[in-house]
Amino acid sequence: MDFNLIDINEDNNYYKMEIKNREGIKKLTPARGFKKIDDNSYPYFNEVLSSIKHDKLSGMNNYDTFDRNIEHRIKSKESKNNINIITFYGDKNTDILEMSKFEDIGLIDNFEKLFNDNIISMPYALSLYEKGALENIFDGIKKSYDNFISTLNTKNIFCYVPAYVKYKDLDQFLRFYSEKNLGTVNGGGQSYNAIPLYIDFKRSNPDAFKRTIAMLFKLKKQYMKDGFYPVLYAANVSRPRILNTGSRVIAREFLLAFLGFDIIGSSLAFNPRASKMGYTHDNKLLEFSMETFEYSYNNKNINKKSYKDKNKSEIYSRQSSFLGGLNGEQTKNELKKRPGAEKYIKTYE
Repeated sequence: MDFNLIDINEDNNYYKMEIKNREGIKKLTPARGFKKIDDNSYPYFNEVLSSIKHDKLSGMNNYDTFDRNIEHRIKSKESKNNINIITFYGDKNTDILEMSKFEDIGLIDNFEKLFNDNIISMPYALSLYEKGALENIFDGIKKSYDNFISTLNTKNIFCYVPAYVKYKDLDQFLRFYSEKNLGTVNGGGQSYNAIPLYIDFKRSNPDAFKRTIAMLFKLKKQYMKDGFYPVLYAANVSRPRILNTGSRVIAREFLLAFLGFDIIGSSLAFNPRASKMGYTHDNKLLEFSMETFEYSYNNKNINKKSYKDKNKSEIYSRQSSFLGGLNGEQTKNELKKRPGAEKYIKTYE
């Protein structure tokens, strides 16, 4: 995978990069990631999320069945017209080290090399969410990383970073990954060592981890001065909830693009169901205002999930197209036009 810097304006905190795979498909960052809805090509990265139950990894018979079916599961979710980011994650009963069993299958390497030159995320397990202590999480990731990386011939990977650890501990993960050979980012006559990072937001909106975002923003600038380029992928990040048709909220996850994030993904979480209080917001079409960077719901009811998903993917497409057309100086001007968005960004300064 080729990483080429197009525009860096550190004064405006906006970083723009072109990612090109060996098939010549190019994507500009910052960009949105979205799970495949249909075969239409949208200008975002396609997220292929595959959950793995603990039972599927236990016992040779279960494992053989998993081995036979996993390729079909991935191919049904990947998009031939997009660069796919493939992520495997285990349930709460799965230990992170169990995910290293992929080296027995050898499929990870095939996904990376054969299926559209994909980017593979380092596998993780939901059991990490419950561990709490940094030492347990960091130790598990370090041990599983060595097993996982041994299955890959190339290095098109995103390295796992839990947004939910204490913000002061984040640098330990960046230091660990910076010692690995993860490719280069070239541009303007300068070469950086790439550190592609999968920042797991744990199905939460950005405000749940404001200190984490601020620290990653700070670390990105710091590492760039030292010759590294952290490629920040906001994975499993949720948009803010809208409680009723009349309310509007700032698109905080979209604004991560102005805070050093290169790719902003969608959440694994499903839309919340209508509550006992009578909210029916999950049955409304979503609106995004480019003039204010706000989300709202319109009054049109949609009963089919596929329509809602397509509506959401079209919004992500518009957001990516908008971000892809900006340069460093323009970002400052665009934020000034939207006081609410500019005020939110300034809370990180």
